[in-house]
Amino acid sequence: MLVNMQAQQQDVPPMKSSLMNCSEITQSYLEALDLSVEAQDKTFLDNLQSRHIARFSFNNLGVVLGQELPLDLPALFDKIVVKGRGGYCFEHNKLVFHVLQELGFNVRLLVARVVNNRDVDAARTHRITLLELDGQQMIVDAGFGAMGPYHPVLLPQGQEESDSHYRITEDGNGLFRMQVLKEGDYFTLYTFDMNTYTDADCLLGHFYSHRHPDAAFVNNLVVSRKLAEVTYSLRNAEFHTITASDTLVAPVHDTQRLHILLTEVFELDVDMAISEFLFERFVVSVS
Repeated sequence: MLVNMQAQQQDVPPMKSSLMNCSEITQSYLEALDLSVEAQDKTFLDNLQSRHIARFSFNNLGVVLGQELPLDLPALFDKIVVKGRGGYCFEHNKLVFHVLQELGFNVRLLVARVVNNRDVDAARTHRITLLELDGQQMIVDAGFGAMGPYHPVLLPQGQEESDSHYRITEDGNGLFRMQVLKEGDYFTLYTFDMNTYTDADCLLGHFYSHRHPDAAFVNNLVVSRKLAEVTYSLRNAEFHTITASDTLVAPVHDTQRLHILLTEVFELDVDMAISEFLFERFVVSVS
């Protein structure tokens, strides 16, 4: 059933991404974001991250549809940029990592534990990028979803640094916390350290996240798109419209409404058969 539905998706005309090298992928990526490298500074990084998360949705459709999710760079470029299907952290942040590396930025892969403000021994299932610029370190994260930062967040230098409603704190023992201001207090999204990680570590986290029967992305429909003034977030039967002053929550009543959200709000290329399947599995079953 899933294979048949996947075959019905209409793809954007191919750009032969499998034959493109990292330099060509980087140039095409920047063109897709209408972004030029006038200066390799924090402003450029702010624009790259904010435009990425506004243009390419965070979602787990590939997971819940049982698709293969390869992490090689041409496949990621094809899925996220060419076909506009978005993805989750191991996809978004690897693509951004290689773009930044190709542009000459000093970047390093880190893998974090998503804790959502709990004291839990969570697995390392979130990929992020540590970037150093002019002696200042920051986290570039274009793949956390609705609650993720809009711009790269600076690491503390003797005092807490914040970017709007986000900050990173350090406990003195090498454990860092990415936090967002929520309901008047800071909420820890994930923790991380400065240990050395490789793509092999990401493969383990990626495999768990999209294959393990208990993984959150296997058991929930999650889609978000973060714009400058508003964030749209879909989780199973609820659609959230989030602004600085308010959050509106609306139920997803029927397949047609779900289809409109996926195709018009999140700009995903899915047909009605896929929307019907997702509605029955993740809306009806949890209502």
